[in-house]
Amino acid sequence: MNGPLQGRVAVVTGASRGLGSAIAVELAREGAHVIVNYKRRDAEAQKTVASIESFGGSAAMHRADVTHPEHVEQMFREVHEKHGRVDVLVNNAGLTRDQYFLMMKEQSWQELVDIHLNATFLCCKAVIRKMCAARRGVIVNIGSGSALVPMPGQVNYSATKAGLLAFSRSLAREVADKGVRVLHVAPGFFRTDMTEVLDGGFREETYKRTPLGRWGVPEELASVVAFLVSDDASYLVGQTFPIDGGRGAVEADFGFA
Repeated sequence: MNGPLQGRVAVVTGASRGLGSAIAVELAREGAHVIVNYKRRDAEAQKTVASIESFGGSAAMHRADVTHPEHVEQMFREVHEKHGRVDVLVNNAGLTRDQYFLMMKEQSWQELVDIHLNATFLCCKAVIRKMCAARRGVIVNIGSGSALVPMPGQVNYSATKAGLLAFSRSLAREVADKGVRVLHVAPGFFRTDMTEVLDGGFREETYKRTPLGRWGVPEELASVVAFLVSDDASYLVGQTFPIDGGRGAVEADFGFA
C-alpha cells in the first residue's frame, strides 16, 4: 500500500471491533503495517485483519490482555524482534461499567483504572524508550468526551478518562523534544457495539444536544487519528481533539463544562 504511513509499524490496542477496528483499518489503508491487538475476540480480530488484507493492506493479530504487564511485555518484545520498532501506538482499549456512585462496586472502579490508565502506562512504557532513541514516534490515546463533559452514572469512566487526558499532556511535555509526539482524542457518541445497547430515548436526547444531530461513525474518528499520526500533523503535540459533532462546545456554552 502506498500512502503517508508507508513503512510505518503501528500497534492499535482493543482493535477487534468498534473504534479500534476502524482505526486499524484506516492506518493500514494509509500504508502502515498494523498489529491488531485484542483480548479474547478472535473471530472479530480476524475480521479486522481480513478487512485490511481485502484492499492489499498489511496486518497481524496479537492476542494480549494489556492490563497485564507480562502480556504487554511479550507483545511488544515480539513486535520489536520482528519489525525492529514501533512507529505508532494507539491506546484504544477501553470499557464502561456505568452505575450511579452510591451503588458502584470497587471492582467497577478498578476495572476502569486498569484498562484506561494502567494499560496505557504499560504500553507507553514498552515503546517510549525506543521511540526516544530513534527520535521519532507518535502515541495517540483514545479518551472520551466524558472527560470534558462528565455524565451522571460515569464517575469511574469520567475520572479515568480525565486521568488519561492529563497523562497524555504530561507525557507529551516530557518527550516532545526527543522527537516523540503524544496526542489525545476525546470522542463523543459513536455507533459501536458499546453504544448500541444504550436506551433509545437517551440516544434521541443526545441527538438533540449535538449540533450535527447524530452520532458519529467509527470511520470519522479513524480518519482523524490517521491524520494525527502522519507527518502532516508534525507540529501537533499534547493537544486534545474532541471529535463529537459539536456536543462539547454546546454543553460548555450552557455551563456543563
